[in-house]
Amino acid sequence: MSEDLGQLAEAHLAQRKLARRHFFDFCQYANRHYPEARHLRLLAKKLEQVERYVASGGRQGIGRLMVFMPPRYWKSQTCSVLFPQWFLGRNPDQRIILASYAANLATGFSRKVRNGIGGLEYRAIFGELGTVDGPPREVASDSRAADEWELANPYRGGMTAAGVGGGITGKGANLLIVDDPLKDRAAAESEATRDGLWNWWTSTAFTRLEDNAAVIIVLTRWHEQDLAGRLLQQMLENGEFAQDWQVLLLAARAEQYSEEERARAPWLPERDPLGRKPGQPLWPDKQGDWELSVVEAGVGSYDWGSLYQQRPYAKTGGTFEEGWFNIIQEPPSADLVVARARCWDKAATAGGGAHTAGVLMSRLKNGRIVVEHVARGQWSTFQREEKMLEMARLDMLRPGPRTVVWHPQDPGSAGLDSARATNAKLAKEGIEGHFEPVTGSKETRAGPWSSACEAGIVDLVQAGWNRPFVLEHVSFPKGTFKDQVDAASDAYAQVGIYGVSIPMSDMPQDRNRANRWDIVGDTGELADVVTGVGPLAAMQAATERAASRWGVMRG
Repeated sequence: MSEDLGQLAEAHLAQRKLARRHFFDFCQYANRHYPEARHLRLLAKKLEQVERYVASGGRQGIGRLMVFMPPRYWKSQTCSVLFPQWFLGRNPDQRIILASYAANLATGFSRKVRNGIGGLEYRAIFGELGTVDGPPREVASDSRAADEWELANPYRGGMTAAGVGGGITGKGANLLIVDDPLKDRAAAESEATRDGLWNWWTSTAFTRLEDNAAVIIVLTRWHEQDLAGRLLQQMLENGEFAQDWQVLLLAARAEQYSEEERARAPWLPERDPLGRKPGQPLWPDKQGDWELSVVEAGVGSYDWGSLYQQRPYAKTGGTFEEGWFNIIQEPPSADLVVARARCWDKAATAGGGAHTAGVLMSRLKNGRIVVEHVARGQWSTFQREEKMLEMARLDMLRPGPRTVVWHPQDPGSAGLDSARATNAKLAKEGIEGHFEPVTGSKETRAGPWSSACEAGIVDLVQAGWNRPFVLEHVSFPKGTFKDQVDAASDAYAQVGIYGVSIPMSDMPQDRNRANRWDIVGDTGELADVVTGVGPLAAMQAATERAASRWGVMRG
């Protein structure tokens, strides 16, 4: 019996020693409810490097850390409650300033830190019950206010809490923690609030840093010009004099960022920090594929991109405007439709990552463009091919011109083989299909489509897909998703610019001599474009603007 108790005591002592050395072990020892999660282990390692920076006088570790995570993923409990406790246990002469969007929130964090230091678990690690070198770490009896308190003698460390914009002048910080400096969407969208936050940072918070002090900014990204966004932009612009921020970006669903995206934002990780494949959840035990899909549908693409994927963007991307799209109640009658195509933008991740989108678009005799249907989902390669066949069969039943299916050819021989296989499946069903390699940037390909939308000649058949379709366009090219814009741009290239479904490779080669018919397409139904009568005037304006964007000169 005594031998068992001795082994238990040794095991407990070993846990306490680990908790002193390693932050994640401290979290699990100090808070018995602290979850076992991969992203929290990674966060703990980063925070250990922050402590190392201060302890080494700035010679080692991380001096500037940004943590971007979705809401309710234990980031504040880890960074603003448990980490200050552990940090002061190892560095009892250092001072911490903690700020948040409201003084009462910051004070609440500070109170939890103070109370935790007086708890039994902490005392067993860094207090009178532990074996740490030096006197125990405990809060001074004469300095216990929740918003500002000190450690008892002989130590000089302690903590000050304040709201953003609040008074911290006269205080110094060896560690500054800024946790969620923006309260909500209304604050994030307010330019005045964002400017006030930036002024507080530059004139107050930053000036409180002692030599070799460390800074942690932990937040959910609300806006591209939030505090983190401005600091990262400053880092790019200031060159050798810039602060070197390290960014731990943990999206709710893993993303693979393109070279173009990383060139614009070098802090985006080349690979997922946890080694996840695109689309995989950050914390499957909390929110798996289904739960994240429910959240995404509930909050919409704008908040999903910023709050959950940490990819904020301007609501208006500058390429499309919401008022450019006209909603109609019924599809056009068959006798009005002169060309119809469904174009696909393909992805191949089931339940996550990028979406596949198929846009069905038609051109009418009067020159108007109608988006009749949009199919969109996160499908595996097999599911995607089946969905393409399903849509093609339904499109064949539509009255009017035959629907032609267009889809992109991925690079390399494998991409060519895959595209040919898709066409073979379509042909077996008696459906005409075409494919071609994707060339040019997304923005360039969207130019003619944007011109048509701005001209006011685009109608959407009323359906549930309307709102996501329009919002993705409005946020383009800064939005998280671009699949519907890509598919619509390609569809317009087939039925709108040329008027007939011809391959892009058949574009006029003599750009110096291309005329309006090369741009518009079949002259049979569009002879009135010459006169610019009625809605066709808008079609002509859109066409001419499209020609300008494509660099085509009319003879």
